[in-house]
Amino acid sequence: MAAYSAVISLLRTIDQRNILELFHGHTAETVDSIRATAEYFQGVLENTSNKSGVDLGKIKSVEEKIRVAANYAEDVVELKISQIIKGISWTFRILQHEDLLPVVEKMDATKKQVVVEILAHDVDKVLELSVLERKKRS
Repeated sequence: MAAYSAVISLLRTIDQRNILELFHGHTAETVDSIRATAEYFQGVLENTSNKSGVDLGKIKSVEEKIRVAANYAEDVVELKISQIIKGISWTFRILQHEDLLPVVEKMDATKKQVVVEILAHDVDKVLELSVLERKKRS
């Protein structure tokens, strides 16, 4: 459940009321993109934990990818916010959209990997069911 905790922590960091004023224009859109991907990850984790007959190795792989991406995203967001508050990275007192682009890229890449693994699992299940049906007919 480390992945789930990492995603929830990221969502809480993004949704802190006292930092919302740091997000404007493109930066707000970028943060919304990160939030949407984190919410997608949350849904994936909730759905995979409730399924029976799922390959535990694949679930662990998906969970680890999500955990790493969520932790990275939260670290970067917290670092940038801290720099702004301390006055180290002070550009109009707002978080710059470019500062978060590597986070969006990592989150998107992880989302693609998760989708591929989920689809591969579904294909494996379809093939397995197909083989069972053929054996029943024989």
